Amino acid sequence: MKIFFVNNIIDTNNVIVVSSKDKNCDINIKNHLDIIKISSKIKTLLNYNNNLKKKAIFNLENLDNKFIEAFIYRILQGYYYFDKYKRNDIKRTILYFYVPQMKRENRANITNIINGSYISRNITNEPSNISTPEHFVKYSKNIFKDIKNIKITVFDEKQMKNMGLNLINAVGNPSQNKPRFLIIDYNPSVKNKKTICLIGKGVTIDTGGYSMKKPNNMINMYMDKEGASISIGILYTLAKEKYKNRIVCLCPLVENIVSQSSLKPNDIIKAYNGQTVEIVNTDAEGRLIMADALTYACNKYKPDYLFDFATLTGWSERINCHSSFTFFTSNEKIANKIQEYGNKYSEKNIRIPAWLEYISYIKSRVADVKNSGYQCKNSDGLMASLFLMNFIPKQYRKNWSHFDIRMSNYNNNVNIADGFATFYSIIKNI
Repeated sequence: MKIFFVNNIIDTNNVIVVSSKDKNCDINIKNHLDIIKISSKIKTLLNYNNNLKKKAIFNLENLDNKFIEAFIYRILQGYYYFDKYKRNDIKRTILYFYVPQMKRENRANITNIINGSYISRNITNEPSNISTPEHFVKYSKNIFKDIKNIKITVFDEKQMKNMGLNLINAVGNPSQNKPRFLIIDYNPSVKNKKTICLIGKGVTIDTGGYSMKKPNNMINMYMDKEGASISIGILYTLAKEKYKNRIVCLCPLVENIVSQSSLKPNDIIKAYNGQTVEIVNTDAEGRLIMADALTYACNKYKPDYLFDFATLTGWSERINCHSSFTFFTSNEKIANKIQEYGNKYSEKNIRIPAWLEYISYIKSRVADVKNSGYQCKNSDGLMASLFLMNFIPKQYRKNWSHFDIRMSNYNNNVNIADGFATFYSIIKNI
C-alpha cells in the first residue's frame, strides 16, 4: 500500500477531521488508547465491506503533533489486509493524509516504516503449506535480489550438523521439510561502521511436537515465523535507505512437528556452544533454535549490538491487554529508547525485569540447562530471556536486547504491528 499525502483539500465530501482540540470533530484523539481504538475499527469506518468510499482524506492539521506519526502508522496498520489467495480483486478505499505541519523527512520516515512492516506482515501471513523453510529462503532471496551490498548464505541440515548447530537440527530435521539457516549480510563500504546482528525466530509451523498443543492453540501457528519476518523487513528497509552500518540478519527456519524422529521430553541435545540441554517441553522449541543462532552470531560476527525477535512465550498477552511486545535488556540506554519510540508510534510495551541472578533456575538435574519446567513458574518471559542469555558470550550481553513479540499480524482486534516502528527506529539511529 502506498501512503498519499495531500498539500490541500479540494474535495470536502470524503474528509475525516481528526483533532485533539475540537470535540465535535469526526475523530477526537486525547491519548494513545484513542488511536488504538480507532485503528481497530478503521475498516468498518471506511465502509471496508461495502466499498462505498473511493477515497478518504484524514485532516490532521489540528491533531497534537505528538500523535501525528502514531496516528498515521496505526491507521495504516489497522487498514492492512492479506488477501493474496482470494480470487476476487477487492477495490479498497484509498487513504490520504493532510498534514501541513509535517516535515518532508518525517513523511519519508513513516512511509519507509509502513512499507517495511507490510513486507514483514506479508511474509508472516503466508500459510505453512506454502511457506516451508526452503520457500522462506527463496522468498527472501527474491526480496533482496536488487539490493546492493547484500550477501545471502544458506546452510542446510547436513551443513548444520557438521557445524554443530544441533538445537536447530533437533527441532527441524524430523520434518520432511528440512530446516534451513538463512543469513543475510548487508555490508556497505563505509568506514567506522558498527555491526548489528538481528536474529529472528522462523518456525514456519508449530504443532508443539510431542508436547502437542491443543487444537485451539494451534490456530495461527503458521505465524510463528514472525520474528524472522520482522528481521527481514527491518533489514530490507534500512538497506534500501543505504544504511551506514553493517546488519547481519540470521534466521533459523524450522517446522516443529511430530514424526518418528522428533524430539521427545527428557531428550538431551548438545548445543552449538557446547552445553547440553535437557528437553523438558518440545513446545519450547523457539528458545532452542534461537540459542544456537545467538551463539553463532556472536562467534562469527562479533556484533556491537545484538537484537533478537521471537514469538516466544506470548507473555505480553497475559499481562497487559494492549501490550504489543515485552522486552528484556540490561542496557538502560536501549531500554529508554524503546520506551521513547514506543510512545512516539503508540506501540505499547513492557520491560521484563533484568534480574540476571535468576539465571540459576535454568539449570538441569541431568544436563547443563533445561528448556522448560523452571522453579520460577509464573515468569516464563523472564526465564525464556535468561535461557537465551545463557548462550550469549558475556562480552555481548550488555548490548543485547530480546523482544518477545506476540502473533498479532493477522487482522486482530487492536491491529498492533508488533513493535516494527520501535525496532526499526532504534536500529536506524544507532
